[in-house]
Amino acid sequence: MVSHAKDDAYMKVVIPKRSAIFESIQAEQRAARQSLPSFDPIRITLPDGKVKEGKKWITSPFEIASEISKSLASNALISEVNRVLWDKNRPLEGDAELRLFTLDSFDNNEGVRHTFWHSSSHILGQALEMEYGCRLCIGPCARIGTRLNMCTTSKEGFYYDAFYGDFGLNDEHLKKIESWAESAIKGKQPFERIEVLREQALEMFCDNKFKVEIINGLPVDKTITVYRCGPLVDSCRGPRIPNASFVKAFKCLKASAAYWRGNKDRESLQRVYGISYPDKKTFAGTYPEARRSKKI
Repeated sequence: MVSHAKDDAYMKVVIPKRSAIFESIQAEQRAARQSLPSFDPIRITLPDGKVKEGKKWITSPFEIASEISKSLASNALISEVNRVLWDKNRPLEGDAELRLFTLDSFDNNEGVRHTFWHSSSHILGQALEMEYGCRLCIGPCARIGTRLNMCTTSKEGFYYDAFYGDFGLNDEHLKKIESWAESAIKGKQPFERIEVLREQALEMFCDNKFKVEIINGLPVDKTITVYRCGPLVDSCRGPRIPNASFVKAFKCLKASAAYWRGNKDRESLQRVYGISYPDKKTFAGTYPEARRSKKI
């Protein structure tokens, strides 16, 4: 395997800086909510018509799920609020029609699969950044077209594009990437969400010209969301699964070359494709060669 000299100076500065900015904004937002003189009562309507009482900016779908059953609270993967997919731990902002999706919804709900695979791409991005010190670019669910014209013909899974300079990834590097991902999964790293102003996002990602280009290309009134999972802080629309442990099977499929924004005149990137599932049985049935080689 070709060795790669990681940019340790970049990593030592950028990783803690982004986390510090994230935590500062997160603390400010929590303090602002807690300083409100009172929290307006809200009504949360469930699919069966039952109504739960809650408090604006306080009550989350997770709390409602906990009131229904411990099993639902622990197995709910994502929620839907007023027909919009919503992080399970994100506070509600008003009256809501609430649905909760468990792992059982993975096979028959496209939104759940996309959320699961997009969350998995963040786990992949963490592994790539921490192992190789690369500049992350985009990491979508493979079936979601992007504004960056970087979509793939793959029908499932996810990928992450990143800039490595002159270094080229190949299939021999995938085991090491998977090992990093497994560490995040076993660590049950939570996905945390904040909303940021444009100038805050630019400060957070000023060391990555690709992220800066994405942020500058967003509409002026666009709400910018940032997620943290372990040491990874990344801008993304979301929503995300509650934590990395919901991923029970994770595999890197291949590495290939790509271009930034799909333009051959722009920077050359490396793309790593991945697949993940909420149970190993489904994964083994889809990728039997992995089972034979005892990779799961």
